[in-house]
Amino acid sequence: MLLIKLSIDVSLLVGIIAIAFASGFLLRSSQLKKQKKRVNELEKEMMTSHAEILELQRDKLMLEEKLKGSSNIPVISITAKEEKKSDKLQDKSVSNK
Repeated sequence: MLLIKLSIDVSLLVGIIAIAFASGFLLRSSQLKKQKKRVNELEKEMMTSHAEILELQRDKLMLEEKLKGSSNIPVISITAKEEKKSDKLQDKSVSNK
């Protein structure tokens, strides 16, 4: 039977495991830092866009209040238009006879 003798020093094995653990820890911590930075950037962007929306809504409300205060615009009701049309139609029918 083929038997391979492998003799590894225990201190070397512990050193390799420690280096592997440290490198894994450092890589993962750098990934987490990048992710947290990206999340913070996105949160900041969302806050800015929400603040912009709120400002636009406030401006819209102010404009609506100004329009309510100065409503000197003449309003013609729909029923008045219909009455005028019916009067015109009757006048034409009377003139044709």
